[in-house]
Amino acid sequence: MADTLRASARVALVVGAAGSMMLMARAGARQRSVLLILLFSGWVLSPFLALALANLRAWAWTPRMRTTLHATMVAVAGLCLALYGMHAVRGVMKPGFVYLVVPAAAWFLIVVALGANALFGARR
Repeated sequence: MADTLRASARVALVVGAAGSMMLMARAGARQRSVLLILLFSGWVLSPFLALALANLRAWAWTPRMRTTLHATMVAVAGLCLALYGMHAVRGVMKPGFVYLVVPAAAWFLIVVALGANALFGARR
């Protein structure tokens, strides 16, 4: 079970990062500022990169913490793709707002999930 979750999490992270970048490129196709595109790219990729780096260090963590990390990887990838996809289909809000808020929400999810597990998992 843990191996399946770990493999699924890695695939989800790569697919989520690639899909997020493709959707961001589609949303910002008319943007002429290269600097702005680079800044947005870094911000959109930041939760995925943080999770990938955490996954490299996860071998030293408890099994429960690793499971939480892998579940968070899947959740962040799904959340980002779902919200960016909804924006691509419906486009109700401005792209700048969506691509600023969704990575912030992903960071919040990462901090809450891993922080709560570290805090409450240590008490057991």
